[in-house]
Amino acid sequence: MQILCDYCKNWIEDTAEKCPYCGASNANLKRMADATPKTIAELKTWYEERNLPPEETTRFFIGKDYRKPKAFGIYQDGSKFIVYKNKADGSRAVRYKGPDEAYAVNELYLKLKEEILHQKARNIAARSGGTQNVSRGPGDIYKGEPARAYEWPSAPSPEDLIERDKKLAEEAAREERRRIAREEAAERQRQERLKRRKRTRIWLAAIGGAFLSLIGACSVNLYNKRVRGDWYAVSADPVYYRYEIRKDDTNVWEWWRYTGGEWISFGETDKTDLLPNGITKDDHYTKEEKVEKKFGVDIPPLRKSRAFLDMHPEKPRNSYYYADNRLWYYATDQYGSRYGVDRNGWYYYDEDDTSWHFLSRYYDYDQVPEELYYTSDDYRLTDNYSKLKTDYAYVFPADFVWGESGDFKNSSYYSDIEWSQKHYQEEQREKDKNNDDNDSWDWDDNDNWDSNDYDWDSDW
Repeated sequence: MQILCDYCKNWIEDTAEKCPYCGASNANLKRMADATPKTIAELKTWYEERNLPPEETTRFFIGKDYRKPKAFGIYQDGSKFIVYKNKADGSRAVRYKGPDEAYAVNELYLKLKEEILHQKARNIAARSGGTQNVSRGPGDIYKGEPARAYEWPSAPSPEDLIERDKKLAEEAAREERRRIAREEAAERQRQERLKRRKRTRIWLAAIGGAFLSLIGACSVNLYNKRVRGDWYAVSADPVYYRYEIRKDDTNVWEWWRYTGGEWISFGETDKTDLLPNGITKDDHYTKEEKVEKKFGVDIPPLRKSRAFLDMHPEKPRNSYYYADNRLWYYATDQYGSRYGVDRNGWYYYDEDDTSWHFLSRYYDYDQVPEELYYTSDDYRLTDNYSKLKTDYAYVFPADFVWGESGDFKNSSYYSDIEWSQKHYQEEQREKDKNNDDNDSWDWDDNDNWDSNDYDWDSDW
């Protein structure tokens, strides 16, 4: 799926880490589904979906500032997220306190998974903790000893069996904790080594790249007068501009000519020797400002020109607009096309029937008022209807009716957008659930959970 770059406003793939046109980072990068909870609400959902016992049993209190002894928990206090452990004596050890909710949640999430493994190991040990007794018959005698009746040892009492099984379970749990600790320590060391190596590679690459760039620049300047910029001119009119753009999954060069106060498309090629009017490779400039200063010309932005927008329509932002004596709204429906209810496009509000109507897609510029198609940012107001009525009421005529039907988010179109978004999120959650080690963390109702044998005196 394609999204709009926040900086240069070009369309880019949502999986791109950086914009191929301006190099800006993609803040909306869609990464692979990650089943790890990132919020307190997601962690609570994860807990409930795995049929874990009540929090009073597990001693994990999600979203609560629980004050009694023997408890793990996480809660939000203003802008801070606190992960804590209440020890056996009631004192509290704070594992994390800060603004990073995902980090805080992950701390408790790992501890909860560790405890699930511990409790499962305890139950497995309890079920398989019986021993095999080797006995002698009543007529057996010891060799070399006078014949005498064999005295049978007394059978262990139920209390002895319970104590024995408890010790076996404790040992199994301790071994499991030691194993987890060893694996986590090894993983931390491995990650740290990788980070050090990565930092070293980055520094070496940066130094090497700078050195090579310096050598390359010197070589180009000294031995080969090649084109380094995109602007070409020998006079104020015309001025030529070579613009790189992505088309059909490939990068191409578009040539533009600024003449007579207008931008005109000149074609697609990367060969500078095709420039007309006697312009050569030597008549190039690295920046627009240099051309303007030398030839005394004021060149308007190419990307805002009508010729460019006709070739490369710019998708507007989700917002209310007021143009052509009407209230407009542009809506982006990211997932509607997946379900056959794509609601991307321009809508206008009809005061006569007090309802919203779909007009066109963003690229149907022959249907949209020119103000919205070519200079939409000048008419963009806000995405908040309440704010529209208070802060932007002066834009509208005095008799404009501010009814609830004027709020686009109350329309059936917006309901469809919400539906497709929620449906997509449900699909992703289902994928995450299926990817979360299947049922490794699900709890069996037949097992019991005993938190009393945990080391409640330690800090964590």
